[in-house]
Amino acid sequence: MDNELDVALLLWAPLGLVFLSLGLQFRKDASAQRVGKLLGAGGLIVFGVSFLTVPSSPSAASSSLLVNILPSLVLMIAGLYIALFSGKIPVKRFHPKMRPVGLLMFILGFALIESMHWNAFGFLPTTAWEGETNQFWMIFRPTFLLALSSFLLAGGYLLSLTKQKITQASRVLYATGGLSTTLLILNVMFDASSTTASDFHNSVFLAMSDILGFLSGVGLTILVFGLIIWRYEQKRPGLERLPPPNQEQLNIAATIVQQNIGGGEDE
Repeated sequence: MDNELDVALLLWAPLGLVFLSLGLQFRKDASAQRVGKLLGAGGLIVFGVSFLTVPSSPSAASSSLLVNILPSLVLMIAGLYIALFSGKIPVKRFHPKMRPVGLLMFILGFALIESMHWNAFGFLPTTAWEGETNQFWMIFRPTFLLALSSFLLAGGYLLSLTKQKITQASRVLYATGGLSTTLLILNVMFDASSTTASDFHNSVFLAMSDILGFLSGVGLTILVFGLIIWRYEQKRPGLERLPPPNQEQLNIAATIVQQNIGGGEDE
């Protein structure tokens, strides 16, 4: 019972604070947003060390994986942010010369994740938990590669349809999406340092079902929401046509127009 209480307080409760902080960010009150950020940061830290505080829980493997992939994710997210906001765009935040730096950071983060999967060097973050492959890694990696490949290839296709001098960006998306797809195929064909091709093959199918289920859920939600709005609009009474303005209303409108544009009586 004590162990279950420790897991609830040191693993699940901090994770709940993270989701609570996300909800507080949608509040208009600035103080509530600041409190939400503090709760989220505290909850994330406590959850991140739960593999040390409650190592007996199987769910603690998730926090161990988070700590191991955190350097890669920070590099990829920060690099992508710098690359996106350092070009010739209205919302530019960085000097244009920072774009290659951002792209390099993204590539290094991606290469680090790949190195974790294919090699078992001691200086690299590990994908193992208690001497075995971290099961959360087998959920994260195929889902990550599938989602990355799908979004990049779909983004490249959509950009190519616009035909507004962005063919270079479309080619970049096609190239990176093709690279992700190639890595996904290699994972299915060859064994890695801590996973077999057969295990990864099964994980890919599970990840595909998760992504399709997520997209189906989002699509059904949008469809139901649209139907509710449509039925609501159908039940609303029709708007009555207003009668044309009389001479008194026209005179009042002309006076207001004259006062705002400064015209004389002849105008």
